[in-house]
Amino acid sequence: MALSGERRPTTVERRSWVQGLGPGAAIGALGAAAVIVSLFLPWQDGGIRASSIPITFLWDGATGSSDPSLLAILVPLAVVMIVGAFVPMGAVPRVVGAIGVVIVAGLFAYQLDHEIAAFPGTKLSDVLAAGFYVAMIGGILGFVSAVLPRDGT
Repeated sequence: MALSGERRPTTVERRSWVQGLGPGAAIGALGAAAVIVSLFLPWQDGGIRASSIPITFLWDGATGSSDPSLLAILVPLAVVMIVGAFVPMGAVPRVVGAIGVVIVAGLFAYQLDHEIAAFPGTKLSDVLAAGFYVAMIGGILGFVSAVLPRDGT
């Protein structure tokens, strides 16, 4: 029993504003980096990059438009994923960005598959290039990162 004038040692647990980079944040950052790298790689056979693919291609495969490109969607989604990797409780931004990237890549593959249907014997995997796959992997990593702990605790 402590007397009124006696001091007892106490331990104060402090949490820092700067937390360690745990598995959720690390994999989320890796997913965002993959999306950014995909912007510089060809998405379609023949060296066609995301900057050459119009947004309207996602819902109209026969579009003649050229502006704006997929970059207008993919760059903000990558930024949202990066923010989600480095802020507390960033799972929601990581998931939103990841789902957006997967939807864009999926719609691109769907429309491209419809366009190549006119050429018998051509498979979708024959015309997709590395940029598509890297973006899809980045989106999946961003999605998976949301279920992992953000910090190292």
